[in-house]
Amino acid sequence: MCGVREADLGERLQVHHLDGLEAHADPRNLLLVCRSCNQRADRVLKAHGHGRRTRQYNPPATGAASLGEYVSALRILRGELAGDFDKARATVHNTPAATRSEFATEIWRRRRRSGGAGRDTDLVRMLTGG
Repeated sequence: MCGVREADLGERLQVHHLDGLEAHADPRNLLLVCRSCNQRADRVLKAHGHGRRTRQYNPPATGAASLGEYVSALRILRGELAGDFDKARATVHNTPAATRSEFATEIWRRRRRSGGAGRDTDLVRMLTGG
């Protein structure tokens, strides 16, 4: 619609249904467009009584399930541990703020209990028991 090429947007392109009906997935009814064009076309269709809004299911992103997983992700991000950087970043980013706060509280509780160990290597030993 706006002339943006697939090569320029890649994964950020959206599938637009020409008739406005997502259930109608015939390839002749589909068009790759940028988000702006997709939204503009949807507004025009809606204004003329075509198409219908759908409920999209976006499963919640999952973060660290345990303190150990969270600390491991942090260590990967800091270059202290080999691992998948993008996965570690996603783990930290997707861990809810309340859970990150609980993890921080637990880390400091363990540091105080062990005599105030301040070094990261000491923290890792506390968390892993090694």
